[in-house]
Amino acid sequence: MVPALLIILYLITIGISAYSCGWLFWRADRNGTTGALAACQLLVIIWCVPQLFAGFPMIKEMKYLIYGISYLGISFIGPAWLMFSFLYCRHRLAGWPRVLLFGLPVLHYLAFLTNEYHHLFYQRFEVQQVVYGWVFYEHMGYTYLCVLGGLAVVLREFRKKRVAAVHLAVILLSAAVPLGFNLLYLSGWLAVSFDLTPPAFALSSFLMLLAVLRYDFLDVNALAFGQIFSSITEGVAVYNKRGSVVYCNEAAASWLRIRTGDDFGQIQMYLGSQGLLVECGQELLAEEAEFVPETKERVRVRQYVRRSRNGELVAGIFLLTDVGEYYEQLRQSQELAVAAQRLAIEQERNRIAQEVHDTTGHTLTMIQSLLRLAKVEWEQTDAWTDRETGPMREYLAQAQELAVNGIRELRISINRLRQEAGCELVTQGIRQLAKSVRELEVEVNVQGEDGPGYSHLSMVVYECFREAITNCLRYAKATHMDVIVKFEENSLSLYIFDNGCGCGEVTEGNGIRGIRKRVETAGGQLRILSSEGEGFQIYIWLPVKPKSLAK
Repeated sequence: MVPALLIILYLITIGISAYSCGWLFWRADRNGTTGALAACQLLVIIWCVPQLFAGFPMIKEMKYLIYGISYLGISFIGPAWLMFSFLYCRHRLAGWPRVLLFGLPVLHYLAFLTNEYHHLFYQRFEVQQVVYGWVFYEHMGYTYLCVLGGLAVVLREFRKKRVAAVHLAVILLSAAVPLGFNLLYLSGWLAVSFDLTPPAFALSSFLMLLAVLRYDFLDVNALAFGQIFSSITEGVAVYNKRGSVVYCNEAAASWLRIRTGDDFGQIQMYLGSQGLLVECGQELLAEEAEFVPETKERVRVRQYVRRSRNGELVAGIFLLTDVGEYYEQLRQSQELAVAAQRLAIEQERNRIAQEVHDTTGHTLTMIQSLLRLAKVEWEQTDAWTDRETGPMREYLAQAQELAVNGIRELRISINRLRQEAGCELVTQGIRQLAKSVRELEVEVNVQGEDGPGYSHLSMVVYECFREAITNCLRYAKATHMDVIVKFEENSLSLYIFDNGCGCGEVTEGNGIRGIRKRVETAGGQLRILSSEGEGFQIYIWLPVKPKSLAK
């Protein structure tokens, strides 16, 4: 009865191990971890198959052959389990550690094969009695050490991942049960004549298969996904129903300041500091969940949850995407749109300026020429007594002066249109306006370095300088004007001097009032000095930053 029951248990063990091994080979991803676990199951099969014949009558040589096949599985199952444990916890053994791990079992098995020459593995080997030697006990101790080391490695990884107690129990029992039965058999505490270790592997294989299929101990797809998620730039963080983070790649760890094993409160705390309120298992809308971490990247966070049929939370995942590139492209597109609009406006202003120059300028020039000819003709035909004092001379002179002033004002206005369209530097507008004046010599001196930081003052300086030139031409009768533009760190100064007739008392007309209003609006100061025969001196000081911004 007992041998038949043992054979049934061996067959069950072989069947379950073969099923587990086949499932790993055919349905799981083929990598080192699944290979090591499949090797463990295959070694169990090698251990158990010879035991099917242990109850039959046999001679010494046949028993030695059965033991030889069986110990081929026993010798390497400990190192194979330890290798699987390291691979499962994502630690790789390479080089001498791997050679040492499998080198000792090879020596132990060679000692078994050559036992007839030294009797160190078995002191006595007979059909009815087997007496073990010290190499056998060293081999079993090494196997126990490998199994216990693998359990310690897996237990440490489970504690980091905060795996549930039922998962821990299943995995630990699957490895500890065969170890315990083998220890009881070798110590003689169980009064039986047969080894209970192979039948114990029936329970072990069942527990391992349960762990693989039911509790996702070896979720091979998840392992593959982990390798993919760790290499992408998007952040991925997964938490379980207890709110513990079971996985996060480098991007999620950097953005959320978390690591595997942290609880959901860590995520809540950090996102709360970014102005986001997030609850465990609560869906987020993408547009409501953007934040800028210390990495200065703009990150969009989404949360997806999985619930059971009764509405309980099963798991959740955070997906984080760097959207800084999107906003940078949006900003660039907006800048391109503004630049295109400015270009269109500039082209339209240049077109208007050209039309005004071609029509009005030509007309005023023709009027000036005709007035000059009329004056010459009148001087030749009229009586000489009236040519010096008659009103016609005065009318012609006034008309000619108005035509000259109109041409000058037209030139200045056209330059102003061009200045508004394309001039961003202060000195560019001043030099352009100085070159457009034909009636007097204008010399420009620049102190300091002009730059985009002063561009918002370009139109203020341009219009004040234009008004100063207009007043000089109308009233000062000057032939030379000196202009000094001084650029300082926090201010801009404009000095304008002419060699005109000057005046004893400065009366503010429309021109000077316009200059003062523009300067004061920009937060600056204006000072005008003049005296008889000394010309005009205009000093303008402008702050680089307006008062509202300076505060």
